[in-house]
Amino acid sequence: MARRQRRGWGALRRLPSRRAPGRGRWQASYIGRDNRRHKAPHTFADRLSAERWLSEERRLLDGGDWRPPAEREVERWTKGETVAEFGKRWIAERKVKPGTRGLYESQFALHIKPVLGSVQVRHMTAERVRGWYASLDADKPTRNARVYGLLHSILETAVSDGVLSTNPCQIKGASNATRKRQPVILSVAEVAALADSDKMPERYKALLLLTAWCGLRWGEVTELRRRDVSAGCLSITVERAVTHKGGCRVDTTKASNVRTVAVPPHIRAALKHHLDIHTDDRPEALLFTPIRGGCHLNDKVFADSYYRPALDAIGRTGVTMHMLRHFGGTMAARAGATPAETQRRLGHKTAKAAMLYQAAVDERDTEIAEALSKLAEGAATQEET
Repeated sequence: MARRQRRGWGALRRLPSRRAPGRGRWQASYIGRDNRRHKAPHTFADRLSAERWLSEERRLLDGGDWRPPAEREVERWTKGETVAEFGKRWIAERKVKPGTRGLYESQFALHIKPVLGSVQVRHMTAERVRGWYASLDADKPTRNARVYGLLHSILETAVSDGVLSTNPCQIKGASNATRKRQPVILSVAEVAALADSDKMPERYKALLLLTAWCGLRWGEVTELRRRDVSAGCLSITVERAVTHKGGCRVDTTKASNVRTVAVPPHIRAALKHHLDIHTDDRPEALLFTPIRGGCHLNDKVFADSYYRPALDAIGRTGVTMHMLRHFGGTMAARAGATPAETQRRLGHKTAKAAMLYQAAVDERDTEIAEALSKLAEGAATQEET
């Protein structure tokens, strides 16, 4: 728990941070003329900035121009802050990873700001939102759902802060996209053939098998290190991921969690072989490295040089590396995993997200039909007796 630091006037405290212990942001507060504690409307990256805010608040108190900071902040927005200004500040204040922040900035700049940027936040209405949403490209439902969700979140903050009375984003189902392109799920034999293809270097066979059977993301599997593999290759610990957006950067996983994934017995030999032949003995050694040297594998280079040629060799096209995660989710469901178990295995925050990675396959439907018949036969036998 963060401790408030005593001062001559006002108080500062450093907030806890799970991602960077001991390096959290600073919160400033003080007791006003109304004998109530007032906090700064936002946190600060360093102590000096928080000190400056307190100094300015003390100046207002001494000069007789003081009003509660929250009241002044709302007034500043309602005087005419535009969606462009509010949205920019909203994104800057989110406690998200750099990649997510970059995505928000891109979505906002490309799809929200051009139409709604000049509108004052207090003048946003459901009618304006509907008109903006109708202007989006209907052929990109997934992107539209994400952009709509971003605008909804931004304006929800405006509601919480008293700038708007209600959120004008009221289009039912707009945040839920219907897949336009269903993922292609390879068969078990096709996954094995892909890993064994002459077009796929032997040093990357275990990478494909782990991606498919353990449902790992590209950034997770390419950041695996020797110390992440348990004795006997029974399991792997997934606690980091690498991204190449804005330079090579290692961070926590997408869901910011650590999970241990059991390795199916039939691929443990391939993983052990890889460790023996292709991985340095150091605990920190990466499992999968570029053939021509360097640090982490690049997804585009890997796909162009090895993955797509291997797909062509087994007579399949249009199957992305990410679709191997769908294979992993589908196989887990067929093996009897519950949605919660699949959620944990794939590293999702919600069971709903995990369900998107489970595909209904004809073989499984046949198994269900046969099971239903057995239930019916069992019930009929009991009635006869």
